[in-house]
Amino acid sequence: MLRKQLKPVYQKYGPFNLYFTAFLLSVTACLSLGILTLFSIFAEPMQKILNYSQSTINTTIIFQVLGLNLFTPLSGYIADAKGIWILSLISFCGYFIAFNLIILVVRNNLDKHYIYLSFFILGCSHISFLFSCLLNSAKSLGRYYRTLSISTPNMMVSFSSYIQIQIIATYFVPKNDDLQSRSDNFVSILYFFLILLMLSTILSFVGCKLTDWTEYYEFDYEETATTVYEDFLSFETSPLLRGAATVLRSPQTSIIGSPRSWYVDEDSSVVNLDDELSMLSSSTHLNTNNNTNTNPNHSPYRHKVNGFLYDPLMYPLMFCCLTSIGSTEFFIANLNAILGNLNLAKKLDDNLQLLSISSTITRFIIMLFTDWFCTAFKVSRITIFTVCVIACGLSHIYISSAPVASMNFPLVVILNSILNSSVFTLFPAILASIYGIEILGTTWGVCSSSSIFGNMFLNMMYSYDFSSNCVGSMSKGLAICSTLTFFTSGTMLVFFGLVVFWLRKRYLSRVNTFF
Repeated sequence: MLRKQLKPVYQKYGPFNLYFTAFLLSVTACLSLGILTLFSIFAEPMQKILNYSQSTINTTIIFQVLGLNLFTPLSGYIADAKGIWILSLISFCGYFIAFNLIILVVRNNLDKHYIYLSFFILGCSHISFLFSCLLNSAKSLGRYYRTLSISTPNMMVSFSSYIQIQIIATYFVPKNDDLQSRSDNFVSILYFFLILLMLSTILSFVGCKLTDWTEYYEFDYEETATTVYEDFLSFETSPLLRGAATVLRSPQTSIIGSPRSWYVDEDSSVVNLDDELSMLSSSTHLNTNNNTNTNPNHSPYRHKVNGFLYDPLMYPLMFCCLTSIGSTEFFIANLNAILGNLNLAKKLDDNLQLLSISSTITRFIIMLFTDWFCTAFKVSRITIFTVCVIACGLSHIYISSAPVASMNFPLVVILNSILNSSVFTLFPAILASIYGIEILGTTWGVCSSSSIFGNMFLNMMYSYDFSSNCVGSMSKGLAICSTLTFFTSGTMLVFFGLVVFWLRKRYLSRVNTFF
């Protein structure tokens, strides 16, 4: 019913305006996804209200990471095969269940396993919601501006975290320091995120359906125009109009008024009936293939996905993505514990704001200036990305060995923020350039889900480090006591960053332009 009502709107404004509106709806919905980088807001209340240990907090992070990453390839498949709008409905239901379950745990002090289940569902909801916004942006405005369409949703996520920190710091401050006030305040924060995210998923759903309806009418009009054009060509190729003319036409050098038969031996602007029909048949066949490229039940989709999965150059990229997302998300999620280790616990809000500001600026710069910078200076996106990976790796090695890491900790926060922003803005564009935007949901789903191994491995290692090494040295407040964890993450980042940088020319050979 709504699709029929959209027809006069399509006729009046055209496809670009409707695609742009769908893009705006998706990026506006992303303004609620700052929660992806704000786990530290939940960590402190769970420690003080529910008396959770650091090991329980890290286990909660692991379950959220499991939900995020295990559901990622499934989200990509659902979007490519069934429709992006389904992801919005999944996230809507997931948020309703997860937040209400957390509220029950806080109010009734239920078993911690319910918290694990809640954050697993939240992880699934986050990734399905993010994919619905990201892929719909690429599907709508990506027809006209690829880099802008892919980068903008990620920039809005970063900007959202800054806005949400300000809202929480302004409106959700506990009136008293007693346990009941803290508990009520935490429940209010949970309701705030629940309502905000559910409304945003509705926006995302509308944007996805608008893209589908616009695409339907665009294809319908193209098909109608093609049919009229083919009918005209069929009329034009009548032997009475073209075949006879070929036989009866006289060469220009002949005597005027002396008709005689002339058979064309050279290429002529006149095409005979058999050739015309052959050309039309080939054109129709090509159009049919093009229309099935996005359908996973047809061979073009399977061929592209197989080409991606069996490409040996894909694996260094995937491992680089694994370590980049895993290390930065591990750092951000444990920021509260790291600051406590450095005797900087009171500066959590300042560091979260620094994280969100630097992330927003980075994504904004990538969105607006990447194409110009790469073209003007002949520097590929993959080179920029690997530089960010190596720089962040060095920062992890620094905090694992520096005797007074707290002095330069803001720089470490900024470098982790830059890499986290780069991997979510540059990496999808790199995959789209190498393997095609048609299977971006699948390729990005596979690569980003690989980060589950890095994130889980580092959180498990950090939990062990904290229990065995950090408890006895917290009073010093001079250096990170979990040296093994950060040295491991830093070494992996530097190693895989150098590998991809060394292979960059092979990746560049896959595309015609710098990416």
